[in-house]
Formats: sequence, structure tokens, C-alpha cells
Amino acid sequence: MKRHLLSFVWLLLLCSCQQQPETLFVGDIPFVPMETESLPEMNTPRAGHALVWADDHILVVGGHTTGFVPTPTAEYYKNGKWHQILTLYLHDTPFALVLKDGDVLIGGGYEKDFGVGQTWGVECYHPATHSFAPKSIMDRKRAHASALELEHGEIVISGNWYTTDVTEIYIDSVEAQWIDTAADNRSYPFLLPVTNDNVWIIGGTYGSYGMSTQNVVDQTKGEPFSVDLLAAWLPQTPTDRNVQADAYRLAEHTFLIPAINAERQWAPMLVDSTGFSLLSMEQALPKEGPWGSIQYTGSFWTDPETGTAWLMGLDGQRVYLAEIAYQPALQGGKAKLSMHYTRPLEDLPSDPYELLLPDGSFVIVGGRNCSNFISSATVYAFYPNTQPQQNRVLFAMIIGLMVLIGLCLAIVVKKRKHQKETTPKVKEEDLPIQEKTDLGEKLKALMEEKQLFRNKDLRIADVAAALGTNITYLSACLNGELNTTFPAFVTGYRIRYAQELMRKVPTMRLSQVAKEAGFTNEKTFLRTFKTSCGVTPSEWKQEHGGD
Repeated sequence: MKRHLLSFVWLLLLCSCQQQPETLFVGDIPFVPMETESLPEMNTPRAGHALVWADDHILVVGGHTTGFVPTPTAEYYKNGKWHQILTLYLHDTPFALVLKDGDVLIGGGYEKDFGVGQTWGVECYHPATHSFAPKSIMDRKRAHASALELEHGEIVISGNWYTTDVTEIYIDSVEAQWIDTAADNRSYPFLLPVTNDNVWIIGGTYGSYGMSTQNVVDQTKGEPFSVDLLAAWLPQTPTDRNVQADAYRLAEHTFLIPAINAERQWAPMLVDSTGFSLLSMEQALPKEGPWGSIQYTGSFWTDPETGTAWLMGLDGQRVYLAEIAYQPALQGGKAKLSMHYTRPLEDLPSDPYELLLPDGSFVIVGGRNCSNFISSATVYAFYPNTQPQQNRVLFAMIIGLMVLIGLCLAIVVKKRKHQKETTPKVKEEDLPIQEKTDLGEKLKALMEEKQLFRNKDLRIADVAAALGTNITYLSACLNGELNTTFPAFVTGYRIRYAQELMRKVPTMRLSQVAKEAGFTNEKTFLRTFKTSCGVTPSEWKQEHGGD
């Protein structure tokens, strides 16, 4: 009977697994399925909005809703739902810049319905309080502008729509410093800090008067200059939205941006202070997928820790993520390419707005549906490093596990009766007095002196080995003498170390704080800190200040 049931479970699992989406090939490029999750829709359908990660939540600001009417609202996604709040000014196609202190600076946008005119209003979003505060206006009205924070807090702003473009240095409460009229009118240009005191400004194929054709680079220090490569390969900026420099940064002064040629072939372009070059790749970015042509959205999202760059594309029904392992190309080799795809999505916007989150997942939030007059409230999350599991697979696995548990339960119960009498349980009170006292003190000293908790992969076996004892004695000491568990004990040290970092180095990014303190990722750090302290890290910093 047992053999037949086990055979049935195995067959059920095997059949279900065979029905999963499969890896496909177009030429020699693998197309790998990725997990897709539908998230709650926004309160207001919108396109032309700003989309950023603000401390510990997704933030959308402004844009226009259906009918091409600007909306004076923002929304943030937290605890599984969208919360809508009012902005101070209208921001349809604004810039949004996450500042070093964690606040978000938002400025500009269309003045009226239907994408008419520009505005010069600037405001600041405070993630801890979900509130907006007014800031000084810009030097001139703008829409489709980009912004970049420099080392000492000055903000470079450049780009405009249907009017002459001027680059300015913006300082709150101080009159803006006008640098110069741009050599080429640009819409949402790339702002690339190639040195500590110089920013290169380049546009894309979508200039402020239509198709930009000039191969000229503006700079904040020095005269404009021409680049031959840009005559054949134009940097491609996303339509109707800006992306911050950190999104496509490989190193402090090195960037990867998408470029396109006359044949509509896309390629990654490497930019640093030495100039422009195309990244050497094993395969070209595909124009066609398994189900039709792919239209890329226009910005790389880089993860320097893994040496990976992502570029999103669409075929009308599916979302694709081109994964480029660029590190070999920086060392004289060639970058490796693979593609990830979703299942067909019926309500997919024709021009969705995407964002890479700290945990490595992507979201698309709103966008246009065929025209500026129909906006979307759709929100999806994508997990390119996780292959999808269909509901039937999960159901089959649950059934299989239940059957296996039923089969094993009787055997386990019988064996446990014998094990109870033959296997002694080591309790804390059974340890020798000297062993109890020494082990607890040694454990605390080890954590404080060696800072083992900063190792995100730390195991109780590692600590036991470092103390010259075994897991049984160490667990008994933690549970009895210290009245805690190993995970809670280590987490306590990590939280205190993170607090110390935020107090001493308040400008350190939360992602770096999480890494230094030993958390697996920023998302885990934010959740654990809030559970332990009752406030978010940003709220804690605001309350306790810094040195």
C-alpha cells in the first residue's frame, strides 16, 4: 500500500512539473520564464508620473490620468496597499531625484491639460512622514527635465520640452546658477558625473522638438564637444520619464546606457571620463522573441554587486528582461546575455513605467494604454531570478506532501517512543556551573570582539566551533542562561550595530547599512528593524540624529 501511494505522489509531481513554462531559445539566446505577481492597482490611473524607491516603499508622484488631465496627487505602496496623498503642485512629466538624505526632490512638469506648457514648482517628499514641503522654484519653467545631486548638495537640472533648454545649478533658497544654453534641445537627458566636478549631458532619440540628430555632448565644466560614435548610435532615453544616474551606474564615474542605431538595433554603451564605447557582447540584444518583435523601454538598471544590467522590453502581451552579465566585458572579454519572460498579461500597458527594487525584483506601475488619453493603474511585480510555479504545481506538491506526511507519521510516532527513553535531552540546568557561566560570557565576548554577526551567512554551528563547544551545549546556554534563541541573539547585535552606523554616519545609504550589519538584504533589514524597534530606520534616524 505504501509503495503504491508513493508511486502515485511521484507521478503526480512529475506530470505537474512537466507542465511548467519552459526555457526557449531564439538562436543561441535563452529565454527563461520568470515569476509574475499582480499587485493591487493604484487609486488613480496615471502616466507621465515619477516612480522611485523612497527609503522603504514605492512612490509615484503626479502624472496625468485618463483624458490627459494632470493629477495633483501622489501614492505610496506600503503594507500591501496604495495610499494616496496630495502634492503641493501639479507634476505631469516631472523629474524625481532621491537625495543623499533619503528625501525625494520633485520638480517641473506640464502646466495644463494635454501636455501644454511647463511649470517651475519644486517640492520635497519626506518618506518618514509621507508629506511634501515646498522648495525654491527653478531658474525657468521645465517639463521632461532630469536632475542630479552633486557632492556638496548642489543639483544639476537640464532638459525641457518644446522650448529652449538651459542647464542650471539649483540650490534651495538661493538663486539658481545658470550654466549655459544647451547645444542640443533634449528631453529627459542622461546626466553623467564622469568626474567629481564635471557632468556630461547627452540626449536620446526623443529630443524636445522630435528626433534629436546631433552628436554633441554638453558639460558643466567646459565647452560642448562632438563624439563620432554618437552619430551612428544615439543614446536612448525613456519616453516621458527620467531615470536617476544611480540606476545605470557601474562604478563611481562609469555608466551603462542604451543606444540605438538606424536599423533599430539596441546595444549597451559604456561611458566614462575617457569617452564612449559599445560594450562587447557574446550576442546582440534580440529584436525578436519567441512570440514576436520586442520593443525595449529605454534604460538600463544595474546591480554592481552582481555585475548585472537589466533592460526591459515588451511584445504587446509579455514583459521581457534582458539580463547582461557585463563584468567579463570590463576585463577584456564579452558580456553574456540571457532573456527572461512573463506569462501573457491581458491588462499590460503599452508603455509601462518600471523600477528595480532593492531585493532584485522589478515592478511596473501604471503607464499609457495606446495613447496619452488612456492611463493605467496596473501594477505587476517580476522576479527574474525565480522560475514561475503554476497553481497546479503548488496544489500537486501540497497533495503529495500531505500523503507523505500521513505515511511517515505512524513510523515517526513509533520510533519516537523508543527515542524518548534512549536519547537524553541536554538542558541548561544539566550543564556544569563553570560551563554555563563561561559559555555565556565567551559568546558575548566573541560577538562583540569578532563581530561575527556581520556575516550574513552566520550559522549556530559556526559560532559553536569558534567557541570550542557543540550546538547542543550552545543552544542550551542561549535558551536557559540568556533566555533567547540564536536568530534573536544575532539579530539583536545586528540591530544595535545598524543603529550605531546610522548615528555615526547618517548619510550612509540604508542598503549599505544593511550590508555592513549582516542582514541578507535591505528589505529584510527594513522589516526586521521595524518589528524590533517599532519604527523604520529613517524614522529612527530622524528621532536620534547623528554625530
